[in-house]
Amino acid sequence: MNQRLAELLSAEHAKYERVTHAAAVTAQEQAAVSHTSGWSLAKVLIVKERDGYVMAVLPACCALDLNRLKGLIGHGPVRLATVEEIYAAIPDCAPGAIPPFGGLWGLRTFIDRSLLTVGEVTMPAGDPATAIRMPPSELERLARARLGDFAVPETLLPTHTIGR
Repeated sequence: MNQRLAELLSAEHAKYERVTHAAAVTAQEQAAVSHTSGWSLAKVLIVKERDGYVMAVLPACCALDLNRLKGLIGHGPVRLATVEEIYAAIPDCAPGAIPPFGGLWGLRTFIDRSLLTVGEVTMPAGDPATAIRMPPSELERLARARLGDFAVPETLLPTHTIGR
């Protein structure tokens, strides 16, 4: 588990369960190895915007609609960050294993509302073989995020859409 995340969970007296699983790279693989629905697993994407980077948190089975997220950000062009940019912004986590708490790295966090409608949310904990699971209300409390509607179910997307 990432040290910053462990400190946040302890300091905030968070209600969570630690889940260890086989190492997985993609969000859908993480859902499978942690025995979690793609709707209940939080996928974290880092987005480059005019003033730096933001964190977008959405269900693993969805793709990010950059135009909708841009509307929440409120200015300038947006794009997915490159792997090099992700390492620069979040040096102590592997891409694909970043916890959904952007404040730990000084990033604004945006959470898709659909994640808050499930019974429990499972999310990366900083390394490819560890996750944490908590009630959606706890995710919302700890993330201090802006809520929005920017996730699109992959079944509704043409095959050339970004974020798949």
